[in-house]
Amino acid sequence: MPNRIIQFPVPLMLKKILKDKSSGELVVVGKNFNKSLFFSDGDLIFAKTNVIEERLGEILFKIGKINRDQFLGINKLIANQNDRIGKILVQQQILDQRDLFFALIYQMRTIATSTFSLVSGEWNFVNKTPEVLGDSQFRIQLAGIIAEGTNKLGTVSYFSNKFYDKAPKVVSIPEDMKEFLSQNELNFYNELIQFKNLANSHIILKMNTTEEIFWKKVVLFYLLNIVDFVDVTVNKELDKNLEEIFKLYEQVKSGRSDYYQILGVPHTANHNEIKTAYFNYAKKYHPDRITSAPDPEILEKANYVFAEINKAYETLGDPDKKNTYDSKGYKEDNQMEPTQENMVERARLLHRKAKTLSTMKQYWEAASLLDEAVRLDPNKASYFLLLGTCQMNIPQLRRKSAENLQIAIDLEHWNVDAYIALGLLLMSENQPLRAEGCFRKVLAINPDHAVARKKLAEITGKDDKKKGKFSLFGKKK
Repeated sequence: MPNRIIQFPVPLMLKKILKDKSSGELVVVGKNFNKSLFFSDGDLIFAKTNVIEERLGEILFKIGKINRDQFLGINKLIANQNDRIGKILVQQQILDQRDLFFALIYQMRTIATSTFSLVSGEWNFVNKTPEVLGDSQFRIQLAGIIAEGTNKLGTVSYFSNKFYDKAPKVVSIPEDMKEFLSQNELNFYNELIQFKNLANSHIILKMNTTEEIFWKKVVLFYLLNIVDFVDVTVNKELDKNLEEIFKLYEQVKSGRSDYYQILGVPHTANHNEIKTAYFNYAKKYHPDRITSAPDPEILEKANYVFAEINKAYETLGDPDKKNTYDSKGYKEDNQMEPTQENMVERARLLHRKAKTLSTMKQYWEAASLLDEAVRLDPNKASYFLLLGTCQMNIPQLRRKSAENLQIAIDLEHWNVDAYIALGLLLMSENQPLRAEGCFRKVLAINPDHAVARKKLAEITGKDDKKKGKFSLFGKKK
């Protein structure tokens, strides 16, 4: 039974063919067009059309394989001939076999991707082994057709209306599909996976993009079977914990709470009561416990809250530290005009912890600690460097990453690691000229730096193997 395009767009069938690796013929018809796409195991192997602009002669002229006179003489050339036009052009030495192959591939892609912009007509898919002559068969991966065709969607309203209040459910991108995706699309995917159980309507507000661009990219991943859409589930226990985290976060940030209040115990609490309170809080507020939270900002706040809970327990859980704390009237050292020495030492400890977390790829946790470290000691380039490097791995904080890496450079102009990190970040953000400047700075400092030389060659397309004679530190030995 035919399917009306207005109710069920053609790309949805292509999505199913890709997923099921189907074989068969997809016939798409309308008032002024008739197209057939033939598939084998999910690959496009042949296509035909009655649309004038999509016929082989027009395609050859469009891509410059034949000139205007040759194009106008095609009908005369093929008159009374039984062979296909491509074969005749090769026999007449107007085309070579390679140009014909390229043109046929181009024609198939054009016919297939044109179905994405259709808003009227009908289609029908028949599961069967395609009856296509062997010398007419090609194999074009359907994922590439979908990636190209999605850009030709006339409107995304079908998808946005249907999935606006749904939550995206994301799976890993198969390796063989990554070649069809741009770096910008991969960055979008990495940002999207941070949101869990959050409706598209809310994600759009949190992502730095327009609604049209958001839907074009989400639809692409949907058609590639990388993203599906599900109802937003309500986790009452999680919601209650998140509400308490927000409350505690504001309470701690205000500076009005002492360690006893943070742990929710009276000032007369003994060691066992303090320990029990700490472990109860850990169960509820540990960042690992709320990974299903819909907003990445919640995780950042949970990290902050949990760091304060840890700090409170480190003090109240140690009898000597507790006595000292109690003797100061329940005031933390850094709330009592801490000395520069104490602030620097605490920043050093936070940096050390963050470094360990970073090696474990716990970038959110590490970044939270480093935010505090750079506040306490804003003169350490190594703190800003590690903070920027961690934020590079968190899509929402990549802009902040560039700012912190630049601060590291400003503090230590000779620090090649900061230039390298910023250069890599700029390359991933499609800013090759700025990245090139960073790598050239590195080579000015250290002409033998292998990574800088390799990345510079990737950007410029030149592999300059000449070593510099001078560096910023004097004559090269």
